Amino acid sequence: MLSRNRTKYFIFFIVSFGLLNWQCLKSKRAGIPAPVVNVVAKANLNKPELMNAIGKYLTPADSLKLKAMYWLIANMYGNYTVYYSIQDSMGRYYSFPPENFSSYLELKHRWDSTEQQVGNLIYHADSFALDYQQLKADFLIKNMDEAWRAHQFFPWSKSYDFQTFCRWILSYRCANEVVKPFREHFLKEYIDSVRMLKSTNPLDVALLLNRLVNRRLGYRDTYNKEVNVQSINQLEHAGSGNFYDINVYKVKVLRSFGIAAALDYTPFLADSNFGYAWTTVILPDHSELSLEFSRKVPHLLKPGRLAKVYRRTFERDTTSLYAIKSVKKTTPPFLGHYYYRDISNQLNNKNLTLDYYPGISYAYLAVFNDGEWHPIDWSRPNPVSGTEFHHLGTDVVYLPVSLKSSNLMRLGSPFIFDEQGRSHRLIADFSSDMQAQIILTDPYHKMSGAKAYTLYVWTGNWKPLYNFRGNPGGVELALPANGLFLLSDDNIDFNERIFVVDKNGRQQFY
Repeated sequence: MLSRNRTKYFIFFIVSFGLLNWQCLKSKRAGIPAPVVNVVAKANLNKPELMNAIGKYLTPADSLKLKAMYWLIANMYGNYTVYYSIQDSMGRYYSFPPENFSSYLELKHRWDSTEQQVGNLIYHADSFALDYQQLKADFLIKNMDEAWRAHQFFPWSKSYDFQTFCRWILSYRCANEVVKPFREHFLKEYIDSVRMLKSTNPLDVALLLNRLVNRRLGYRDTYNKEVNVQSINQLEHAGSGNFYDINVYKVKVLRSFGIAAALDYTPFLADSNFGYAWTTVILPDHSELSLEFSRKVPHLLKPGRLAKVYRRTFERDTTSLYAIKSVKKTTPPFLGHYYYRDISNQLNNKNLTLDYYPGISYAYLAVFNDGEWHPIDWSRPNPVSGTEFHHLGTDVVYLPVSLKSSNLMRLGSPFIFDEQGRSHRLIADFSSDMQAQIILTDPYHKMSGAKAYTLYVWTGNWKPLYNFRGNPGGVELALPANGLFLLSDDNIDFNERIFVVDKNGRQQFY
């Protein structure tokens, strides 16, 4: 009987303590930031977990940890894990395991043949796990203590200022991956190699860890249809993934050792296929170094390759489309689905102003990638100043578009944005022909004499112009002036690139 009464009193004490702490938060008294209060208020059944995470650091000795926990909780709002599946319009599920295909081309052919039978396949967001409603106090406390321990223990980490620690070391996620503890695992995996290095320079340690990860993990293009980020265990078991998988892993390795690291990316390359992601180390003096990957994109910084560059952030960035749009507003992937910082200005790119587009909330610029147009930048049309885009990559072909019910709607003609920041509209003039020597399907591959080809011109869609048998020596054709073209065999793969014809009748690819 006595034991039962003690249990009742203990439960009463815990509940009362939790309610007291919640009332303190609700009061918004000095020392409890309002953004923290706002997040806790929305956490529903997870409120006690967030309060317990805060309560762990109420002693004066833990004042900096408390401040860091405030920062973490305030920025949890808007961070989440999403679980995708591949479905047709009837809601039937399909699977294309990357390990079952020898190349992306083989996987894409299987995907395309499936679509011919069942209709378009889509990535369906099955569920979302909101961080502030899901993550428990134990996880948040463990993440805090391990990040702080690394920051205080490793000599190369002690020089980071508090803000850099919070942004690029403490943060427990890099993308929309499933959140699990990672720091202890990576310390066990790589600590011996770091000790053998015997260096206190964060750059030396970062370069070592980069080499170790590059040896362990390889890039496979068959993972480029995967939108769910692989877990640490999955990636280590498979030994390969796409660029996002590998660099999420790499960023977390560096953060585990108290090194500030960020995930940078271009959503879609402007002159080839897929996107690209890399890890950037932020040093204590705020200088930055992008780490190389063994399967890197050659000449990444040359004109024509990077239309835009972004940095994934855990912190709410009010300049990102995700931070300002309505939750119900449909926006393109990579632009309106999470927090990021536009860092394209690091490339000294040019600005562009297009016409005002009435009746739409957002206008986008798209690049041609993997046989489709993909938005990579956004702007809000303004009746006075027009539609302004900033820090654009040059020597790139862009198409202005809007989005309606997940469908791209053209806002005008494609144009070349040259290295001087001038735009040249590409509108096929069928009243004026020009002779062209057609040899290549992309900058590196000639036509094959064993295949039949179709030459397309852009007129708002890809319109077929000619059908002919391939000739490695080239084919002379009369083409409409100022057009944008695409050459493909009957079994279109992912290598074909768009091109224009220069004044000498030669193909110029983009």
